[in-house]
Amino acid sequence: MSSFDYVVLVLYLLLMLIIGWLSGRVGRGRDDYFLAGRGMGFIPIGLSVMVTSFSAINYVSIPNEVFSHGLYVIASFPVFFLVAYPISRWWIPYFWGLRVTSVYEFFELRFDRRVRHLASGMFLFWRFVWMSTVLYASGKIMQALTLFPLVSMILICGLVATLYTTWGGMRAVMFTDVAQFIVLFGGIALGVGLAFWEGGFDVIHQSAAGGRLRPFMPFDPDYLSFDPRHRMTLWSALIGVSVAFMSRYGADQVVMQRYFTAKDLASARRGLWLNAWVSVISLSLLSLLGLCVFSHACQTHGVDGVGMLELIRGGKVQPLDSLGRLICSFPVGVTGLVASGLMAATMSSIDSGLNSCVAAYVVDFGGSRDRSSWMVFVTGIAVTLLSLLMIPLSQASSGLFVVVNKLVNALGSPLLGMVLLGMFSRVVTDRGLLYGGVAGFFASLVISFFVKPLALQYYAVANLLATLLCCYVASAILKGNRARELPET
Repeated sequence: MSSFDYVVLVLYLLLMLIIGWLSGRVGRGRDDYFLAGRGMGFIPIGLSVMVTSFSAINYVSIPNEVFSHGLYVIASFPVFFLVAYPISRWWIPYFWGLRVTSVYEFFELRFDRRVRHLASGMFLFWRFVWMSTVLYASGKIMQALTLFPLVSMILICGLVATLYTTWGGMRAVMFTDVAQFIVLFGGIALGVGLAFWEGGFDVIHQSAAGGRLRPFMPFDPDYLSFDPRHRMTLWSALIGVSVAFMSRYGADQVVMQRYFTAKDLASARRGLWLNAWVSVISLSLLSLLGLCVFSHACQTHGVDGVGMLELIRGGKVQPLDSLGRLICSFPVGVTGLVASGLMAATMSSIDSGLNSCVAAYVVDFGGSRDRSSWMVFVTGIAVTLLSLLMIPLSQASSGLFVVVNKLVNALGSPLLGMVLLGMFSRVVTDRGLLYGGVAGFFASLVISFFVKPLALQYYAVANLLATLLCCYVASAILKGNRARELPET
């Protein structure tokens, strides 16, 4: 990276701090620090939801997936719209009308405080591990792509995100998310445009020759297989990703808190649909970037698409290294913008997680609202330190990263199962939801760690079904009180 690229990075970081500081100067009411005064429009809501769900891991994983396997992943893109309908139609009106701060407040309204504490505690554990993992993994990725020291990457992203979130609360989170979306999307679009300008038709030609346009060209019949052991099929993408996205948009405090910031119900709904459109466009560009990385790697190694395929199979070419070479080949300033996009993808996940975790703790467990900003700061420092601790642990155990990711991915479906039953079931009881939720939590861990021959996306489905079964069985055995009807809003 050139000196000007470093200037671009520094300017981006300063912009985030300035937005956080200015947001903190706005007068605070009771709902301001966690809900931005319930006055947000659909644009900041939609863009914030999008970048909140994005990290440097996502930024890199789509191009790497296309580089290594082809275009199989794009079958999951329509799921954004499939999931947006039920969330917009039922979830958002249901929870927005309750005027809650934490999603999990409704468990006490419907059942009792114990169920509320269980759901909120599961969320806090899930997201704390998730934030630490994202920060560590993103630091590793940025180290590989920019040659920055890993410790420096973790400290910069963790501390800057902690500072502006502490100063400005949810208002700072959402306004910085808008700025981060512009940096993130601009870096992706500019990178793809430059790569196609340089490679031209060779990008498509080399990708087709190397089989990177599969399963469409040539058509892969296994793509329509119903065998759940296949790595990725159309059905696993549609069904499995739908469950994972339902967990994200319908049971995760980090995302649902954005709905509660809306000035009216229409803004919350329109924000979700905006998120669906910009997510699909951004991921489509990242898929094209994967083809560009493949073509650029062919030029770098002096082979055609078939030759590159052999190098990939032999382990002689790695997708992350090839992506780094493409980024470093961009003109001065563009590399800095792309690196800023990687930082934006990471920091937008950390800031949202910090504010939402403290919101859940304060509201669900009775923490002091007056000390909210201090708790955000302490939580951010703890997340950053845990991410640094992962460096020696990962060197001592090569399986740590895989284990932690399985742990993170196992915890979304149990929360979704509890929310579904809490909203719609007339049979499940308070004791059934409490003890069944605990059983579903541990069953999901067992499935994620020990059930091997499943397509990756089906784990979310299996975990959801296990949780629903546990809650129904526990309700039948332990009896208890059924859900109370909520007043019309």
